Amino acid sequence: MGRLLRPALYGAVALALAVALTFVASITMGDAGDSPTPDRVVNGGGAPSDLGPGAIANPATFIPTLQNRLRRTPRDHRGWSTLVLAYVEQARITGDPTYYAKADKALDRAARLAPEDSVMLTASAALENARHDFRAAVSSADRAIAVNAYSAAANAYRADALTELGRYTEARRAAVRADNLSPGPSTFARLSYAAELRGDLGEATRLMQLSRDASGNSAASFAFAAYHLGELARIQGDLRGAARQYGAALEADPGFLPAYAGRARMAAARRDFSAAEKDYTEVVRRLPLQEYLVELGELYLATDRPELADAQFAVASASASLAKANGVLVDLETAFFEADHGSPAAALDAARAEWDYRQSVFSADALAWALHVNGRDAEALPYARQATRIGTQDARMIFHRGAIEATLGMDAPARTHLRAALAIDNGVAPWREGLTRDLLRSLKSNP
Repeated sequence: MGRLLRPALYGAVALALAVALTFVASITMGDAGDSPTPDRVVNGGGAPSDLGPGAIANPATFIPTLQNRLRRTPRDHRGWSTLVLAYVEQARITGDPTYYAKADKALDRAARLAPEDSVMLTASAALENARHDFRAAVSSADRAIAVNAYSAAANAYRADALTELGRYTEARRAAVRADNLSPGPSTFARLSYAAELRGDLGEATRLMQLSRDASGNSAASFAFAAYHLGELARIQGDLRGAARQYGAALEADPGFLPAYAGRARMAAARRDFSAAEKDYTEVVRRLPLQEYLVELGELYLATDRPELADAQFAVASASASLAKANGVLVDLETAFFEADHGSPAAALDAARAEWDYRQSVFSADALAWALHVNGRDAEALPYARQATRIGTQDARMIFHRGAIEATLGMDAPARTHLRAALAIDNGVAPWREGLTRDLLRSLKSNP
């Protein structure tokens, strides 16, 4: 739950998802060659250089303003690079991947004007991360750092991409480098996610609190950090604390839709399915990402409304198709979706493609689960173990391992993992929790 928001963050998102974006706001009026200094705002017309989502506070108005400026100064390569970042941010806010095609055109202009500019290369890494092309993002970030070793943003995007590729030691090193160069909300958030991935939830919470406390006047940065503090509290069993953090996120930024999803999960945990449905419906109306559509669909399954679930899954499939048509690599999301609500064969094809591309704990989990739903549990188990190897406290991942072990007759470890998954979910995912309880009851003994 929440997985696809965080990766390079975030995954998923991901355009969502992953962790906080770092914007380089180097809109210049004259020569803007690179200098070996940390990224900074060149003049007052741009966005802050180290904020999370919302660094360009309102891209819907910022974009036309910048476009008008570029009509007057079409050779401003930093302006074109900043436009790339604004389009990426607008795609994140709206869930509309067609902005990536617009970002491509702006990036092409910037690259033709200044093919070795570090800001242009950093913008390229941002766009590639948003499209889940993490190998290309590492390459672009490396080129940016070769030009300007003091680029905090390039190091931050490099950390995001390495995280998604499963290169966790290198990713943390890059995140630390970014933090050393320009500490702030986004670098603290990245370091928090690195700790969360390895199961150190106390350290992840401490770092996310630093991110929240450093957000200054940015409502979006505060809401991002507060929401993730809620998620961290939730997976540690503190539902009241989670609810407080989701509320704080919405108080700071009433338009921060992930917090509505968090609130929906809290309502589901209270068995207030009507309230959960209301909040989920608001989220998918305004941000129709596959993750939220699937969560709403699974809520409908848990409340015995399969027709409504099927409608949400159809929209989820269409959302993935639209993302793919706009250059987003969606094999990870496709693998999980097809395994649970579609074609096992399609799930396995997507999972194998994803594993061939990157070896992260999430791609290992996807391949394990795809093999399981195809009845190949002996092959699945090594990947399930690979997925859980660094201690990530992800309920779905741990449930998958327990289910595979249960099918193989490994009752004791299956029971351990299924119970751990239930404890992490704590009521927020009633459909999956129903499957988990059914499996526990099916085991030969239940001491």
